[in-house]
Amino acid sequence: MSTFRGAIKRLNCDLKISTIFFDLDNTLIATRKADAKACSKVADLLHREHGFSRELANETATNYLSAFRRCPDNPDVALAQWRSQLWQDVLPGTHKHLASELYGRWLEWRYRYLALPVEVQTMLQTLRLQYLLGIITNGPTAAQWEKIDRLALNKYFDCILVSSDLPWAKPDRNIFYAACHYLGVPPGQCVMIGDKLETDIQGGIEASLGATVWLPLPTEQRIIGDRTMQDVPEHVRPDAIVDSVLKLPAMLPPSTSFRGRRPAEAEFGDWEQKTTRNRAAQYNRILPEIPELYSTYSSSSNDCSQHSNGSNSSNNSS
Repeated sequence: MSTFRGAIKRLNCDLKISTIFFDLDNTLIATRKADAKACSKVADLLHREHGFSRELANETATNYLSAFRRCPDNPDVALAQWRSQLWQDVLPGTHKHLASELYGRWLEWRYRYLALPVEVQTMLQTLRLQYLLGIITNGPTAAQWEKIDRLALNKYFDCILVSSDLPWAKPDRNIFYAACHYLGVPPGQCVMIGDKLETDIQGGIEASLGATVWLPLPTEQRIIGDRTMQDVPEHVRPDAIVDSVLKLPAMLPPSTSFRGRRPAEAEFGDWEQKTTRNRAAQYNRILPEIPELYSTYSSSSNDCSQHSNGSNSSNNSS
C-alpha cells in the first residue's frame, strides 16, 4: 500500500484502467463539512435576527444536524416536509413557526458549500477524455438524487448508481458488478475511490476491482462510528491513501482500454447515461434488469484482481 501525501506514484496494476468509480458524499463533495457550515450559518441567523442566545442558537443547530444525520430522508414524506419537521422538532415552542424559513435558508447555504470546486470540475472533465466515470453511492433515493441534480453532476458521469434504487448497497459486490455491467467493463479495469473503508474499499476489494483508493476524512470532520484500519478485516487494505481527490489523476496508469473522447464529446456527446433512476419521474425508484452478476464476474478471469498490497484476489464474502 502506498500513501500519497507528497510525491505521487502510479497505481500498480497489470491491466490498463478504463473506468473510475467515485463515492459521492465526502469524496466528490464535502457533505459533512458543508452540512456543518450550513448549520453554523443558521445558528448565526437565530442569534442575530431572532433573539436566541448564542448558546441556544448553537444547541438548536447542532440538534438539527444530529437528527438530520441520523435520518436524512423519510421515503413516506417529501424532502422539504421531512426536513422542515426536523427543524420544528428542535426549535423551542415559541419559535416553531420558523421551521420552514430555517429549512429554506439551510438548504441554500448547504448547496453553496456543496458546490464542486472549479478544480474538481476540471479534473472530471479531463478524466472523461480517457476514462469512463461512475458514481456508486449509498443512501436514500430522494436525498442522493437531490444532490446529484442540484449540483449538476450528471454531465460528468457515464453511470450513476444509488443504493436505495437497487437490491444492494456497498460493500455488497453486486452493486459494483452492476456498474461494471452497465458500462460493459470487467472489474479488473476499474478503480474505486471513497472515504469509507468498510463500504468503498472493502466492497471494491471483494468485487476484485483493479484498485481501491481511500480518501479518509480529516480528523476534525470525523464522527463516532468512522472506521480506521484497526476496525476492518485484515484484507481491507486500499492500494493507496490520498488526502485529496485531486491527487487521483496523477496516480492512474494511462488508459488504452477505452477509446479517447474529444472534449466536445466528453461534455456533449451522444451517449446513453446509465442510472438507477427513471428520469421520466422525479426520484422514482426503478429496479433495472440485471443478470446474475456474482456468477458472471466471479467466474471470469481477472488478471488485475491481485492488488498491489497483496490482498487476496478471490471474492470474499461480506
